[in-house]
Amino acid sequence: MFDIFKSKKNSDTEDDPALAAELMAKGELLMENGEPKKAEKYYLRAMDIYVLLLKEDDSLYRKLTAKCADGLGAVYESLERYTDAFEKYSMAASLLSETVSENDPELLEQLADAYCNMGDTYFFRERYDEAEKEYNKAVELSLQLVNLDAETYLVSLAYCYDCIAKSCSGKEDYMRSVEYYEKVIEIYEKKAADHSGSPLDGSFIEVMEELAGAYSDIGYIYSCLENYTDAEGYYIKAANIYRDLAVNDPDSFSDSLSAQYADLSALYEDMEKLDLARDYLRKSQNLDI
Repeated sequence: MFDIFKSKKNSDTEDDPALAAELMAKGELLMENGEPKKAEKYYLRAMDIYVLLLKEDDSLYRKLTAKCADGLGAVYESLERYTDAFEKYSMAASLLSETVSENDPELLEQLADAYCNMGDTYFFRERYDEAEKEYNKAVELSLQLVNLDAETYLVSLAYCYDCIAKSCSGKEDYMRSVEYYEKVIEIYEKKAADHSGSPLDGSFIEVMEELAGAYSDIGYIYSCLENYTDAEGYYIKAANIYRDLAVNDPDSFSDSLSAQYADLSALYEDMEKLDLARDYLRKSQNLDI
């Protein structure tokens, strides 16, 4: 199966762009199959070639080298090698930032993703201030994208805000976390209200799932603030969405609904509403959709 790579690796193909593309594609496939350790060697070989190609023609191979660096960063992130992941994501950002144009949405989006990925490597190490710094860079680029095409890029902006909200939560800056979750919710509520297709449309289901997640997250933050009334309201909103989604696709959303009922049970226990706590605990264990 891998003979093509073995034979080409041993031949005079040190700067062969076709081989680099094949190696990177194989790495991508292995990542999709959940095999980051195997993917690593293909990405590393591709990176060796792209670095050589970059020296030959900087303008032609800059984006491809950045893509390979980003893929390798994802490999290391999956392996929890966060320092290595940051290095590769940073390489991708550096390459892209030298060519990015305000009128090139594709490059702007790739650069924003690179900054978010860099932020993630800090987040997973609980270095929340550094994570937020990178996320804010992504926000700035996402705002530029929204100005170019709000319909397409509002969701990307919501993702950046969500990352900042989680960073604020990580360092127990709950009021700022609420502030950013409200921004996320505003975007997804707008996307939901603007939807004109079927409620079973894949893009609409994705929006509603993200909205439910944001409701649940802000509900948790309010519970940390002991603002149980607001926490309850958001948890119930999340549960209602998950219930609607689970009716049409129980395999995909039953677990989310069960988890939300469990959160409500824990909340009612904190509120000393023990009958409701027991009721929602039973619901979480025995879904009746």
